[in-house]
Amino acid sequence: MHVDLKLGDHPVANIRVRGGLFGEDWPAEREHLPGWGALIEVPAVLEILDLVVAGHLDIARARRTIAHIGERTVRRIDPHGCGTKGCTDGNHCRGEFEEDRLREVLRRDRADAALAVEPTPADQPATHPCQPCGDCARCSCFDGNIGICQQCQLTRSARARAHQDLSRWNTGLAAGKTYARTERRLHRWNCPTLGNPEDRLADFEALLQANRGRADWTPLPDLHSADELRRQGNQTRRCATCGPDPL
Repeated sequence: MHVDLKLGDHPVANIRVRGGLFGEDWPAEREHLPGWGALIEVPAVLEILDLVVAGHLDIARARRTIAHIGERTVRRIDPHGCGTKGCTDGNHCRGEFEEDRLREVLRRDRADAALAVEPTPADQPATHPCQPCGDCARCSCFDGNIGICQQCQLTRSARARAHQDLSRWNTGLAAGKTYARTERRLHRWNCPTLGNPEDRLADFEALLQANRGRADWTPLPDLHSADELRRQGNQTRRCATCGPDPL
């Protein structure tokens, strides 16, 4: 993963960062700090510090920038957790990214704004009650919508699209639309080459679970009645498998 920064008139381009896994041997002494679990190339950090030494960049902003890169890197690798082992079931997550806290301090022009970037003492880590996902009970604190994690959000959306499409199909059949038209062929609605919609939905549910909510539902074909196709002057070739009635 690479990051490009523009700090005033001074770009720092192509910074190499990497997010590790929380199961790795990350030092517990700094677990309370943002970006815990991320790696960033030393030369890029030195380039940012050089801007501070030259007076082009405020030290507080430099710290926020590096912390922000680290936190985004960590969340990209593990968007469902805060890095604290067992952070659900009533336990506590690490504190929210301190940049949010600092932004509010600076907005009010507090005189002690610089103090807001001081790290929390290691023996007093900032924590908050974990908000488990309502669907899977995993941590949802850093996913944007507290109460549902990103994976379950993707699963809900994909499942809703599939059920909406299946409802459209069933409504068409109930209205007497018994011809299914794909891009190349005209079929009977129950043509074996199209597959059973209920079976397709079951396969889709299994795919959602296997791929952590990341699956695309292939829309069912459009349904038409014979009268609709006649009015349209349909020229689509008929399927040789199901042999729909000629129009």
